[in-house]
Amino acid sequence: MAITINSQPATFPSMHDDLWFVASSTNVGVTNFKFVYDIYINGAQVSRNKVFPSPSADGSYGVFNASPMVRAYVTNYFEPSGTTVLMASNNKIKVDYQVRIGEEVSGAVIANLASGSYSAYNYYAPLFGDIFTENGDIPLVLSNYYDNLLIENYTDDWLSDRDNSDIPIEYGDQFFITFLKITGGSYKLWVQPTNEDGTFGTAVSGDLTMAGQFNLFNFQAAAINAWAGSDIITQNTYGYNVYITLGAAVTRTLKFRQVCNPKYRQYNLHFLNRLGGYDTMAFRLVNKRRSEFNRASYRRNPYQLSGGQMTNIDAYNKYNETTYNFAIEHTDYYMLTSDWVNDMDYAWLAQLIASPIVYMEVQGAFFPVTIRNTNYQYKYKVSDGLFNFDLEVEIGKYLNSQYR
Repeated sequence: MAITINSQPATFPSMHDDLWFVASSTNVGVTNFKFVYDIYINGAQVSRNKVFPSPSADGSYGVFNASPMVRAYVTNYFEPSGTTVLMASNNKIKVDYQVRIGEEVSGAVIANLASGSYSAYNYYAPLFGDIFTENGDIPLVLSNYYDNLLIENYTDDWLSDRDNSDIPIEYGDQFFITFLKITGGSYKLWVQPTNEDGTFGTAVSGDLTMAGQFNLFNFQAAAINAWAGSDIITQNTYGYNVYITLGAAVTRTLKFRQVCNPKYRQYNLHFLNRLGGYDTMAFRLVNKRRSEFNRASYRRNPYQLSGGQMTNIDAYNKYNETTYNFAIEHTDYYMLTSDWVNDMDYAWLAQLIASPIVYMEVQGAFFPVTIRNTNYQYKYKVSDGLFNFDLEVEIGKYLNSQYR
């Protein structure tokens, strides 16, 4: 008896796609034969699946999809903590699992005749390999091939499709972005102040210790200054560039430009993007709040028995309630409006609409929200001119008036 793993998922697969395994056996023609697929996660067996051979033109194989079991173990890994730039470093962007393949003949199971260890990542692929351009000319992704937008092309780089060439940020804002570390070695973070005339200040660098592949950074001015040990970014700094190096390799540069305090109250949304990283989007224009109230009540007779008589008014000259409100739930919504955005960022913001995990930052706390928009119209500067980004969110924290 011998089991051979003929094919398995490619490197850096998405756990939200099928994770197909195909195996063959020298016993495949035996009566009552089945392939036995055992899935192990964190050293523990989480499933056993018995698969009849699937006949094909070139033989009979055991075909198995591990995706449903694997993605059940992904967690919410938005865990900002601390006061410096690197807020979290772990491997929670992926699920590591082991597949052990055996066989069953007439009810007798022989397990683990072939095995392998694999990883699946928390991202999804785009519909097409779109080319995002700036002013219709300059490609801002590697190429127009679909495969170049998969996660393997973001290794040792920022996990974001946003426009990195001009990121407006208010002094004091938190700004989250994710770095996907794959290659071992000594990484350095570089921060270089910039001036309005295009000149640069002195770049500051420091070693990075990243324990895992998922690395959540916060490039708020205060976090950068805490990391640097001095105030290299102040309210008077025009902007700053941020990048990471590994030897001669350099990531894409994040080019921040500081903006003045907005006229209106600003809200930041932090969301899980399609690549499995976290992005931040600021809404700086008119942001309007509305509330809806769900009342639970019952009707009763206006006349009530009191002091041996039926009366519709009490001793304090208050009329009796004919509608008795015993529970009122408050639900709050915000209509958010961004500043002007370009074509690339408008396309990127479709990932915010599609995101399953979104937080609205209010006074340093992160409140879960649900995006109310159910459709998205892509816009292009050449046909639509300048445009804002608008959306409505429902706050995932509900209040109740006094119960009665």
